[in-house]
Amino acid sequence: MPQLDSRLSGIVNGNVASVAPSGIREFDQEISSIPGIVKLTIGEPDFDVPEHAKQAAIESIKENKSHYSAQKGIIELREAISHYLQKRTDVQYDPDSEVIVTVGATEAIYSALTTLLNPGDKVIVPTPAFALYFPIIKVAGAELITIDTSNDGFVLTPEKLQAALDENGDRVKAIILNYPTNPTGVEYSEAQLKALADIVSQHKMYVLADEIYCELTYGIEHHSIASMLPEQTILINGLSKSHAMTGYRIGYLAAPKAFITNASKMHAFVVTAPSNPAQYAAVEALKNGLDDPIHCGQLMRSVGIISLTGLSRWECKLPFRKAHFTSLPKFLVQ
Repeated sequence: MPQLDSRLSGIVNGNVASVAPSGIREFDQEISSIPGIVKLTIGEPDFDVPEHAKQAAIESIKENKSHYSAQKGIIELREAISHYLQKRTDVQYDPDSEVIVTVGATEAIYSALTTLLNPGDKVIVPTPAFALYFPIIKVAGAELITIDTSNDGFVLTPEKLQAALDENGDRVKAIILNYPTNPTGVEYSEAQLKALADIVSQHKMYVLADEIYCELTYGIEHHSIASMLPEQTILINGLSKSHAMTGYRIGYLAAPKAFITNASKMHAFVVTAPSNPAQYAAVEALKNGLDDPIHCGQLMRSVGIISLTGLSRWECKLPFRKAHFTSLPKFLVQ
């Protein structure tokens, strides 16, 4: 096995060297080798991809759809995403110029943040939050501003957002809102989102709305901030959760044309284009499988009930407005 020349050991991007690997991914990989283990680690549905979506991927291979697709994704999928978003958010995104198909929502987050951030910029992230945001912000040379929501039902209040903006001024370029939230499972109400949108609209900044879990909510209606503030929103979603297609790696970005024009450059530099079979599976899922998430949501509701039943045996508190299967219980230690 080759050993790195010692003279090269310090040649590395300092921002990359300073971030730690994903702790939850390393832990998941370590315990996956334990026979019979029940993993309550990462947000991955444990059921299969719908059969009709799998068949679409298989057919694309048989039909030799094996060449590079358009960098922003095949037009059929971008049109399907546009149609889906119009139904869900009442915002019409142009499939030619306002949608990018990405390699999972993770790449969408990376491409979006590295497109909009310059060294010294600041990004607001309500916490607890999905840990992926933090290293990407740091690698981009930007500064993270966290706002603890644990005493507010795990929901960012307009008062705390305004205070953070007053303190940090024009250096704040974006706020990341993930809802339903990973890891708390909390969903924002329409009124709560509207209050945040009203504040953001008064500032020169983006909202990066990570809505990857929106189709797996139960008991609470999902609302998108994109419908309230489309001109400042970068919408991120995908099919990993809604159609159990985590391994297919299909996500997407939807935003105003001026942003997508620049984001598509970063996207192309990083991945060139998504996989064709996965894209054709996603077309089928969005065109003919809009009821699939209902089935997935019912299964996730069962999972949520099981977890809540188990947690009820312990002295712990759970967030209000919990809307999907993730949980962040607070155990009361005597």
